[in-house]
Amino acid sequence: MRKLVLIFAAIALCGTMAFASGSGEAGKKNITVAYLTPGLDVPFWRDLAGGIHKAADKIGGITIIDMDSRNSAATQLKNAQDMITKGVNAIIISPTDSGSCPPVLELCEQNKMPVIICDIGTDSGNYNSFVISDNYGGANAAGKYIADFLKKNGWQGGEVGMINISMARVNGQNRYKGFKDAMDAAGSKIVVMLEAKDYSRKEAMGYAQDMLTAHPNLRAIFTAYDEATLGCVVAVETAGKQKDMIVAGFDGSPESIQYMKEGKVGAMAIQQGVLMGRTSLELVVDFLNGKSIVKRTEVPTFLVTMENLEASMQQLIDNVFPDLKK
Repeated sequence: MRKLVLIFAAIALCGTMAFASGSGEAGKKNITVAYLTPGLDVPFWRDLAGGIHKAADKIGGITIIDMDSRNSAATQLKNAQDMITKGVNAIIISPTDSGSCPPVLELCEQNKMPVIICDIGTDSGNYNSFVISDNYGGANAAGKYIADFLKKNGWQGGEVGMINISMARVNGQNRYKGFKDAMDAAGSKIVVMLEAKDYSRKEAMGYAQDMLTAHPNLRAIFTAYDEATLGCVVAVETAGKQKDMIVAGFDGSPESIQYMKEGKVGAMAIQQGVLMGRTSLELVVDFLNGKSIVKRTEVPTFLVTMENLEASMQQLIDNVFPDLKK
């Protein structure tokens, strides 16, 4: 086992040294970077992967391997092992959750494999850099928008619900806190908060239906990921509650942008997934070129609303949804 670890370490180290000894232009050296993603069935992870690929194409000389973990910690660890065996030069990881990341980081450290964490975060472990959205700020801004909407409609202090990503993730904790702080300041109570298990639209629609049944006076639902927003809209429409409440979300997609145009979604705290992916790959390249890189990069979110959607379109196209049509 010790020999195997030393072999992996030599492979990773030699690849890094060979690249770092070049002129600093990635196109003159061929490198391979693995992106370990929780699940490419989720639009946000596809957009983030797209940002990595677009940056690689622009820089040149870089091969990207996407490894779908299918929301399984065990699969993600195996993917990391496979990529180390393959001899990739670096790994970018979006963990399945913060508790599942430390074993991957330990494995990479044993094999001297450079690691950039992109989103989610980790409970512990060593890594080279961490790229994260302002999860607290984005959720807080969406919460303030909801509070203002409730006040304008005479529903100030009304009951609200939340469909969250897992609280086992650092970003899930921060989104909950950001939203809760906004609601506390406005005098509204989060009467129910449900956590995603499979992150599907169907699951979220069922959650929203349960919320509406158990809390008939609900005035808002805040969703912490895009599939939840899309499922929630259907549940609200089915219940005939469109005029009695507001739906707002985190993330977003071209589909939810269309819902916003139709007045079915009030606001979305947008993560700049393409920008996060691009930033992560640029950090990898700088590190492999022997440059000093920052330990943490916080990519700002921005709030898109029914009122500012038109003015936000170019930023959405540039950094979030490249295929979005104006």
